[in-house]
Amino acid sequence: MPRSTDGLTDSQLEAVIHPGGPLLVVGAAGTGKTCVLERRFAWLVEQGVPADRVLALALTEPAATEMRERIEGLIEPPYEELHVGTVRSFCSRLLRDEALEAGLDPDFAPMSPADRVALLLDHISELRLRHHDIRGNPAPLLAGFVARIDRLKEEMISATELIIHATEANRAAADADDAGRARGARELEFAEIYADHDRLLADGGALDSGDLVLRAFELLHERPEVRERVGRRFTHLLVDEYQDVNFAQAMLVGLVCEAGRELVVAGDDDQAVHRFRGAAQKNFSDFRRAFGDAPAIELKQSRRSGRAIVATAAAVVAPIAGRTQRQVEAPANGRVSFWRCASERAEAQAVAAEAERLIAAGTPADRIAVFVRSVAGDGPVVEAALEERAVPFRLTGAAAYFQRAEVRDVLAWLRVLADPADSGAAVRALSRPPVALHSVDIARLTQLARRRKLDMPSAVAAALDGPQLTPEGRDRAQAFLRLYRAASSAFEDRRPDQFVLRLIERVGVRRQQVFATRAGTVERLRNIARLPELAATYMRREPQATSRDFTRYLKAVADSGVPNEEAGPAAAIPAVRVVSMQAAKGLEFDHAFVLGLSAGRMPGRGPASEPEEVPDALLKERLPPDGNHEEAMRRLLHVAMTRAREGLVLSWAEDSTGPPNRPSPFYEEARAAVDAGEERFEEELFGPAEGLHSTFRIMRDELLETVSRLGGRLGEMRLDTSVDVSNAVARYLELIKVAALIDRSKGGQPVEEAIGEVNAQLAHATTPEQRELLEASALDDWLRDAGRDSVRRPVAGHNGSEPSLDPFIPRRRGAAEGLMLSASDIETYR
Repeated sequence: MPRSTDGLTDSQLEAVIHPGGPLLVVGAAGTGKTCVLERRFAWLVEQGVPADRVLALALTEPAATEMRERIEGLIEPPYEELHVGTVRSFCSRLLRDEALEAGLDPDFAPMSPADRVALLLDHISELRLRHHDIRGNPAPLLAGFVARIDRLKEEMISATELIIHATEANRAAADADDAGRARGARELEFAEIYADHDRLLADGGALDSGDLVLRAFELLHERPEVRERVGRRFTHLLVDEYQDVNFAQAMLVGLVCEAGRELVVAGDDDQAVHRFRGAAQKNFSDFRRAFGDAPAIELKQSRRSGRAIVATAAAVVAPIAGRTQRQVEAPANGRVSFWRCASERAEAQAVAAEAERLIAAGTPADRIAVFVRSVAGDGPVVEAALEERAVPFRLTGAAAYFQRAEVRDVLAWLRVLADPADSGAAVRALSRPPVALHSVDIARLTQLARRRKLDMPSAVAAALDGPQLTPEGRDRAQAFLRLYRAASSAFEDRRPDQFVLRLIERVGVRRQQVFATRAGTVERLRNIARLPELAATYMRREPQATSRDFTRYLKAVADSGVPNEEAGPAAAIPAVRVVSMQAAKGLEFDHAFVLGLSAGRMPGRGPASEPEEVPDALLKERLPPDGNHEEAMRRLLHVAMTRAREGLVLSWAEDSTGPPNRPSPFYEEARAAVDAGEERFEEELFGPAEGLHSTFRIMRDELLETVSRLGGRLGEMRLDTSVDVSNAVARYLELIKVAALIDRSKGGQPVEEAIGEVNAQLAHATTPEQRELLEASALDDWLRDAGRDSVRRPVAGHNGSEPSLDPFIPRRRGAAEGLMLSASDIETYR
């Protein structure tokens, strides 16, 4: 087992073996600040401090988990317990241990933002919403309320304080113009909703994350004996990412370490992306003010990123006023590339191609990340490009779980069962497997539903009595109705966890993923399996809840866009991470792509100033008069850039859905720092590698559908059964051909050359009948350049000759050219 001081730089070693008292450790991203805290934890244990007397706090749960695992690898057992977590988890544990002193039920329920949005939605009729617009879906508005309440609690501002302030402000606005009076009314209304929110939590015996910190602070502040017990229990306190500790958390930390003063904090003001109003230096200034004689140690050697990455990241934050200027030493490796892409799709295609190349060269997929401004908005185009190249990926970020296609498929069925008038959910249930109704039939059903004022399930039933659907469409519509009616009968009777599991099996969502041999299958199965787990967790909180209640809860969470901690991504197979920039803190990758760096999005426009998040008059700490949006965006980009160890790509798209773009000034500053040029990428309608992957995916899905349909026909008395079987076998052989071409293209062999060799090998393994079908196919022309050319592509689709029907047509014995079958039968064979 390594010693706590092995492999450290001089400055890291100085911090680890600090003799005692408060210590501030500062350093740029990647200089090993977290490592110092982990090694100090281990060093203290080596010096005889019991492991359970050291408390280490990280910013997020994933960061705390990683810290705990690394500390476990540094210290020798036995030890009672390792206290490594977040401020929230520490407060939750403290309040349960001291529940009697805190006046709480020890079984109180912590509530996530998603839970609270659902709670407000359930009681929306009780909320006094007269001056806020709640037309349409109210979930995003309620999510905004929850986020603002969290910010107020971080600043230790109660609902009562806000109501008093808003009442006075509303009275003062009586003589203002209409807009001023409306703002005052909305502010007072929000203050009342804040009070209603806290009342609903209290009625349910629940606490939100802000309450956990505030109640823990009140306990330690008002009960000296409890504060003394905590001080004796934890003689050493280590705090990571100190620049992002909010005001309430900082006050709590001060009480925890008040007696022993054995406090070590680590941070970097350039990474202050969560602190209110961008007060990056505030916590460090407060620390120096509280512990004037405390030493500060600066870490100056990058242990993560190469010199080019460090230089470009530093250039982005260099213009920020008042920041600490640092000179960071870094190894002479690392590569930064700058991409100028014709469109967002071209940008995603370039990322997918490079990710595929890196994986083929030996980089594990989970060491590659794609950073976007919004997973919900930007994730789908990246997801599609990675999917086309069969690159495994995982979306990460706020509500990313509910953006996954397989999760949305199950949600669609739940939503249409809960509300048949939910046309969006019904259309998704109809258009996705196992129903997979064609778009023409869906359009006819939608038209019928509008004309007769029916919900979609009723329109499907009505269409079966009319001529609207094609024969195949009627079969699929009947399959939908059978599933819908069977599920409806169980929807009200079964527990949510039991019903969701039954629905997944009956609809066949899990079965579809098992047979869909594509990248990320295991990840999709994990995502599907989490839905019954979510239902079970919901049932533990709401034992009397119905499947309808659970569906309403899931819909609120998915629509609000707030993260649901229970639905976070679990450890799974290696996959490229698609991450929002806001969720980049604490992550490290060998290669990182940062997308969307156009001026319109980075920095973009700042948030609206109305309503004010936290009124100045209620602030209990000194902060800048207003947050600087541009500085906040610089720090956000800096954090994303510094996640990369070896390779970093900064990219922007010329043509997006909005007005013409120009590059972000941050992008240009980074490029100037290393005097780099740009690589330009055009959109590839059917690029060589992408054409193979997308063709394989389409053919695979069509083949699975064909096999299912063919299996049902084998028992029928049909003259053309052998034709169907032969065509299905030929399609399977074509799928093998495309798979072989993909494999050969990875080795650099041109598609034109590989096609001939693969065809020759297939010719030796096929029957004459199969060879004729393969030779008549237009697939080869499609895969060649002629097939991908936007002008000649339609021609290529018709270049294949029609297969001869002679081998399949029954002839009378001795007949030469006589009539064998009717023209309609021959057309059927086609």
